[in-house]
Amino acid sequence: MIGLLVLGTLGYCYGASSSYSWNQKMTLEVEVDGQLYTGSSVVTVSVRDSDPLTKGLGFSSQFGARGEAAFVELPNQRYLFALLGGGPPDSGPKTNAINIFKHELPEGDERFAVLAKSRWKKEIPRSHYPLLVTFTDITDPSTVKVIAPNNLMTTFGSGVLLRRIMLEITEEPVTEGKVEGVLGWFLKVDSLTPREKQPRLAKDQTPEQKIGLLDFMDWKTYGDKKNNT
Repeated sequence: MIGLLVLGTLGYCYGASSSYSWNQKMTLEVEVDGQLYTGSSVVTVSVRDSDPLTKGLGFSSQFGARGEAAFVELPNQRYLFALLGGGPPDSGPKTNAINIFKHELPEGDERFAVLAKSRWKKEIPRSHYPLLVTFTDITDPSTVKVIAPNNLMTTFGSGVLLRRIMLEITEEPVTEGKVEGVLGWFLKVDSLTPREKQPRLAKDQTPEQKIGLLDFMDWKTYGDKKNNT
């Protein structure tokens, strides 16, 4: 009888949890010699609000994201990527919208429903930019290079400025296929830096050596594509 009561309580708690989702678009705006270049990507974000039982045990809401990194194509086949991971805490797509629009959102779990129904658009503060990278040779994954947002000219040359990065909640579909379309090797390698060139200890890795394929594409999409190649 006690076992049935416990199972019934658990079933009620799990049934009381809620799920939300929204699509969010990140757009990079880069100026080159006075001309503006833009590139964007749409990622879908899902959140399952913790049920009463797990929330009482201290577990928070569960976030997920599907999509790929945003990038902008610049003259002479140069590209600037804004990665899904590797940036400041909460700068990734799973939770960055919660941060960027926090002043517009109500307190508590209601914020997920409000955000999902919104069509807000806002500039991302530079302190909360995602990790930015390029490839000095777009055909060679090992040439990945971290870019300082305030100093694109060091890598791209004079007259190149990152104007801003925008984030908006949108009805546009999730972006698919653009990353592997530009990075022809993306689904053919297991890592950006060859494993034999990686240091033994993670603490000895350079910022570039810490970047992985899943910083460019979510793990499920990547796995599905990899299995189909």
